[in-house]
Amino acid sequence: MIMMTTKGAKVKRRVSIVAKFNLLTIFIILVTAAGISYFLIQNATSHIYRNLVNHGLIIAGMASQTGEYSIYTGDKESMKQIIKSLEVDEDIAFVCLLDKEKRQLMCKSFKPGLIIPPVPVMSMTDSGFPLKIIQEEFKNTQDGNRYLSFLSPVIGFIDNKSADALLSHKGSKNQEVIGYVHLGLSLQNLYKRIKQFQISTLAFTFLFIFIGVVLTLFLTKRITAPIKRLSLVTKKVSDGVFEHSVHVHTNDEISDLAATFNHMIDRLRAYREMIESHNKELLNANEHLLQEITTRKQIEKVLEEKTREIIRSNKDLEQFAYIVSHDLQEPLRKVMVFGDRLIMKQGKALSHEGLDYIERMKNASRRMQTLITDLLAYSRVTTHTRPFIRVDLTKLIQEVISDLEIQLERSGGRVILGNLPVIYADSVQMRQLFQNLIGNALKYHRHEVPPLIEIQANCIECMDEDHAQASRCNGFCEITVTDNGIGFDEKYAEYIFGIFQRLHRRDEYEGTGVGLSICRKIVERHGGSITATGTPGKGAKFTIILPPEQVGKRKENGKSTEAVSYLNS
Repeated sequence: MIMMTTKGAKVKRRVSIVAKFNLLTIFIILVTAAGISYFLIQNATSHIYRNLVNHGLIIAGMASQTGEYSIYTGDKESMKQIIKSLEVDEDIAFVCLLDKEKRQLMCKSFKPGLIIPPVPVMSMTDSGFPLKIIQEEFKNTQDGNRYLSFLSPVIGFIDNKSADALLSHKGSKNQEVIGYVHLGLSLQNLYKRIKQFQISTLAFTFLFIFIGVVLTLFLTKRITAPIKRLSLVTKKVSDGVFEHSVHVHTNDEISDLAATFNHMIDRLRAYREMIESHNKELLNANEHLLQEITTRKQIEKVLEEKTREIIRSNKDLEQFAYIVSHDLQEPLRKVMVFGDRLIMKQGKALSHEGLDYIERMKNASRRMQTLITDLLAYSRVTTHTRPFIRVDLTKLIQEVISDLEIQLERSGGRVILGNLPVIYADSVQMRQLFQNLIGNALKYHRHEVPPLIEIQANCIECMDEDHAQASRCNGFCEITVTDNGIGFDEKYAEYIFGIFQRLHRRDEYEGTGVGLSICRKIVERHGGSITATGTPGKGAKFTIILPPEQVGKRKENGKSTEAVSYLNS
């Protein structure tokens, strides 16, 4: 079968691990050898150059000391002897003896074609003495070679100087510069020594590289041969053949790898057998699961039927509670009416104890009537419902405040409304919810402390639509009703929402204990939740959370409204 490729497509060349290992190892050897050679050559060049400079400084210093007498006295023979003694040093290119004015007394060049350079300028100290020996490197224009130039001062001891002259040279006593030695060294021998060192270093480097490459090829063969055998067996294992194993005759990490690989093949062989047995077990388990699923579906059907029966039973119970509550109103009214008629017609004939009994009977009937009314309202939360419409909470609560105006005037209380949203809800039940909460706050207020009720709303995760007027709430809406009343202990936070549950005696605060139960049932019908927190003697806070689908657009933004009612306002 011929494989066709598109024109211009590049086929990625396969490079074996042997080639990669060889290339990597040879590259490391080359880089290491080059680095070592470069370091050795640079270090040797610097060392040879420093030795030559030190050699020139020593010769210039020695020539300055030996030439003191000849320069001071002007003895030509002595100068010739000094120059002749320096001629034997093959590194010295020229020697010049100068007086203190740097005029040549005697000068000789040892290299043909060498032009002696000008005398370097030497800096002086504050006392008039020159600094140490100076050196300069220059290139001869005739032969193109480079040389080092040294200028060393010749110091003499003068005994016949006047006292004023001696005093003028502070720190030098009777010393004086009487001349200079101008010395030049050739760098040709330096370059020869450096070249010889470079040749020997490169020869050593090539030998090192050769030995490294030979060792690399040898080790590669010893290492990759077992790996190739391991690769062949691995291909067979990938095809599902577990009957082969790898045999390595070395005693190193590769032999350990081969032993581990053989152990892996044995484990795979055992796993294959285990998998086959597990597959059989899984087939049996699947059959049992199918049977269990069939049984669970039958149970789910039974549970659905039971759930429908429970829902139907709850509706019947709610309807029953409504009917019972409604039908019990008539007997109670009759008891209260007949009690009033008995007092009107037979009141004079009855004793004080009889009148007290009748009054207790009427009070009990009124409490029973109130209890039935509350129970009727509780059952109507789910039985007498209306469709959800847009409800402006600000307007609705202002109407509730208007209904409670007499209680507000009596207690001197006030209600503060924040920025409340428009929601989708049952308007009648919302009115009942806030009427119960505000009524409780007015009922359970502290003596001689006017009740203060604050109603605020906060929509979480809001996003402005036009940055001007309306805003859309994409999250839950939190409505809080806070008062400064008598409060309650936190441990009763859930207890107070139970039906017929009270925290105070009937002679302290009237009521049946159904109001907060109605509030919770209304909020739960709207898909929300209500919780309470409080502190004894400091007030209570009721928090209503409504889901996003119940929250609409607000009618007011940025401003809060306050509905205040005072006594005699």
